[in-house]
Amino acid sequence: MAGKEKVLICGDVNGKFKTVFARVESINKKNGPFSYLLCVGNFFGNNAKDWEPYANGSIEVPVPTYILGPNNEKHVSFYANADRGQLAPSVVYLGKRGVLNTISGMRIAYLSGVEGDKKEYTFTKEDIVQVRDSCIKGQPSYRGVDFLLTSPWPSDICNLDEKAVKNPPAGSSLLSWLAVQIKPRYHICGLEGFYYERSPYKNLDAGHGIHCTRFVALAGVGNAEKRKYMLALSVTPIDVMNVIELQQQTTDQTELPYAGAALSSRCGGGGTDDAHAQFFYDMSTSDGGGASGRKRRHDGSDKRQRPTFDQDKCWFCLASPEVEKHLVISIGTEVYLALAKGGLVPDHLLILPVAHHQSTSSVPSTVSDEIKQFKSALKKYFKSKRKAVVFFERNYKTSHLQIQVVPVPIGATEILKAEFEAGAEMENFNLDELPEQTDLQQIAPPGTPYFFVELPSGEKLFHRVRKNFPLQFGRDVLASEPVLNMEERADWRECKLTKEEEVEICQKFRKDYQPFDFTL
Repeated sequence: MAGKEKVLICGDVNGKFKTVFARVESINKKNGPFSYLLCVGNFFGNNAKDWEPYANGSIEVPVPTYILGPNNEKHVSFYANADRGQLAPSVVYLGKRGVLNTISGMRIAYLSGVEGDKKEYTFTKEDIVQVRDSCIKGQPSYRGVDFLLTSPWPSDICNLDEKAVKNPPAGSSLLSWLAVQIKPRYHICGLEGFYYERSPYKNLDAGHGIHCTRFVALAGVGNAEKRKYMLALSVTPIDVMNVIELQQQTTDQTELPYAGAALSSRCGGGGTDDAHAQFFYDMSTSDGGGASGRKRRHDGSDKRQRPTFDQDKCWFCLASPEVEKHLVISIGTEVYLALAKGGLVPDHLLILPVAHHQSTSSVPSTVSDEIKQFKSALKKYFKSKRKAVVFFERNYKTSHLQIQVVPVPIGATEILKAEFEAGAEMENFNLDELPEQTDLQQIAPPGTPYFFVELPSGEKLFHRVRKNFPLQFGRDVLASEPVLNMEERADWRECKLTKEEEVEICQKFRKDYQPFDFTL
C-alpha cells in the first residue's frame, strides 16, 4: 500500500498572507514535511499591495499552495494575470472546476465560486455535472474521491447531527447533489467565518461498500474568536486503501443528511435516467429507512419514515407502466423471464415475479414452484449451449425480487465455490454452505436481508446481511479473471446497449429458448 501523504487545508485567508504562511512554516518545521496547502473560501482580501511581495517572489511561500477561484466580483481581478493557473511562485489557482490528481495518487475534486447565474465568480448546474463526470467517468469500480473542496457549504449538511451548529447557512443544493454523487472522504468548505466539523455520515452504497464522509467548515485566518482555520491531515489515497480500512465505522456516524433533489439521478432533481439505466439489474436505493424515505417533521427535525409503496412505479412489476416490455422473454402464470439491462454477458437474464414480492424467502408456494420451473428450463437450455448457469439473489436494498441468471463456461464450474468464498473473505464476510434441500424460508424469514447463490454443482451459499454488503458482489465474482475474465464489464453502466440492440438480442434468445420454454 502506498504511504500516507501529509496535507494542510486552510479556510478563508482573506488577504492575511503573512499570518497564514507563518503558521504553515511553523507547522511544516514541527510536523512536516507537508506536500501542499489547499485553501478554500476567500483567498484574497481588499488590499492588493499585501499580495505584491508574494506575486513577485520577494517573499517565498513555504509549501506549494493551491487555491480556489473568486467568490465575489471584487476579487476577480486578482486572477486576471494567471499564467496556466500560477498566480505566484508556488501558488496555483486550481481553476473553475475539475479534479487534481497528485503524484501519490490523491484525487482532489474542486469547484470555485458560489452558486448563481453564469459569472466569473459563480458556478452553475453545468459546472456541477462536469465535476461529477470528471470524477466518475472511466471509473468502472468507482469508490469516491479523497477531497471535495468548495467555498460554500452544501444545503442540509447539519441534518441528523446532534452537535450541529445553530442556524446553519442555507448552503447550495447543487453542492449537496455533487457530494452524494462523488462520495468524498473529506468535504472542506469556508466562507461562513466559523469552524464546524460534522459527525461522519454514510454515503449511499454504489455496489462497492460504504465509506463515510467527514465534512469540515473552517473559519477565517487570524479570526478574533480564535476559531480553527487550519487542518493538518495524513491521508492514504482512497484508490489504494484496503476495504476494511476504507469502510471502517465510527461510533458517532450518522446516515446521509441529504434528501429530496440531492438524491435525484439528475442535477437539480426531476430526472430518473440514471435510475432507469439500472432497470433489470440493480436498484441501489433502500426500500425503507434510507435517505430517500426521510421526511421533514413540523418541528423542523428529520424523522425516517417508510415510504408508501406505489406498484405503478415499480420497474419490475409486470403490470407497471415503468416496465420496458421489450426486454421480456417469457411469461408464466406467476413469474416471468427478462433480459438484464447492462448484462455481464449477452444472455444475462433475470427471473422475476409478475406481482410485487420482496424476496424468494417471502413468496407464496405458487411463485416459488414456478421459479423452480424456470430454473430447470434454463439449466437445460444452457446445457444445450455447452454452458452452466449460476443463479444468485441479493435481498438487500432492493424493492422487487430479482434472481440473476448468468451462464458460465462449463470448465469454470469447479472453481466457482472457491471464488465466491474468496471474494467474500476479501469483503470481510462469510458465506455459509446450505444443505441441498434447505428452503430459504426456513433460514431467512420475510424481511431478512441476505445474499444467496446457487451454483451449477447444486451447492448453495448463503450470507445473512447485517450491514455494508457490497451490492454488486455476485457480478464482481463472476466477472473476475478466473471465471469469465471480463473485469472490464464488472460495472453494468459500462455494458448498456441501445434499445435496438436489446430487441435484437431478445428476439434471438426467444427463438433459441423456445424448445425449452414451458410457458408456451
